[in-house]
Amino acid sequence: MEITTTVKDGVSIISIAGSIDSNTAAQAQEQILPLIEPKCCLVLDLGKCDYISSAGLRVLLMTAKQLAAKNGQWAFAGLSEEIKDVMDMTGFSGFFKTFSTVEEAAEEVKKAC
Repeated sequence: MEITTTVKDGVSIISIAGSIDSNTAAQAQEQILPLIEPKCCLVLDLGKCDYISSAGLRVLLMTAKQLAAKNGQWAFAGLSEEIKDVMDMTGFSGFFKTFSTVEEAAEEVKKAC
């Protein structure tokens, strides 16, 4: 798994390539959680993420809780069909805003920040 972060127009874009599983979830958590600041705006680009396990979903939940506590906003972009299926089966799709592109997600998040 590789995580890169860029900032564009006040929105932190976190791109994840590879799998978020029991072997990589701690690394994802260590890199994502420090980006959460009061009223921050994040986009999680999963366009190159090919797999997410329950450990990865736990990282997403933890991130969502931290964002809520700090009045931050986030959205997901570029979910593959496999990741969409996992989100649907687990009920996560009802909790998270998802968009086809990073640009769409960033625009939506900026409106709420």
